[in-house]
Amino acid sequence: MGHINDQLARAAGPGSTATAALSWTPAAGPQTPGSWPRATAPHAAGSLLRLESVQNATEQGESAAAALLGQDRPFTATPWFWSDQYDKKLQMAGLSTGADHWAVRGDMAAGSFSVYHFKGERLLAVDSVSASKNHLQARELLDAGKSPTPAQAADTAFDLASLLA
Repeated sequence: MGHINDQLARAAGPGSTATAALSWTPAAGPQTPGSWPRATAPHAAGSLLRLESVQNATEQGESAAAALLGQDRPFTATPWFWSDQYDKKLQMAGLSTGADHWAVRGDMAAGSFSVYHFKGERLLAVDSVSASKNHLQARELLDAGKSPTPAQAADTAFDLASLLA
C-alpha cells in the first residue's frame, strides 16, 4: 500500500494547491492544469493569492500545459472578472489592493463609468460599470505595463489606446 504525501496541500490551506508562476507544483506526479486557484500572483507583488475565475483557470491551464511540454510560459496575465447585475455589467481588471488614489472616467450619474486605481503613478486596476471599452483598454494597458496618469484616466477626451502605440 502506498503512502500519500499531502504536505504541499496542507501548507497551501483548505481546497488549495500552491503553484509557481509556471503553473507547476513542487510535488512529483500528475499535474491537473487549470485547477490551482491559489498561485503566486505577479500582479500582487508576487504574493500568494487565491483567484477563482474561468479566466484564471484557463490561463493557468495553458501555462501548465506548456510546462508539461517543457516550455516556459509564465502565468502573467492580468486578472479580470465580470458579472451581469440586472441591466449593469460589472467588469474588473487588475488587483486594486494597495491603491492610494483614484480617478473616475465617465459619468457615474448616467451609470457608465470606470474607477482607475493607482499606487503612486502606477495603474493597479480598473473597475468598470457598463463601460466595456474602458475595461478592454484597461486589460491591454495592464498587460503591457503601461499606465496613464490619473488626469489622463479621468479625461474622456484623452485616447487611452494612444499609450499602447
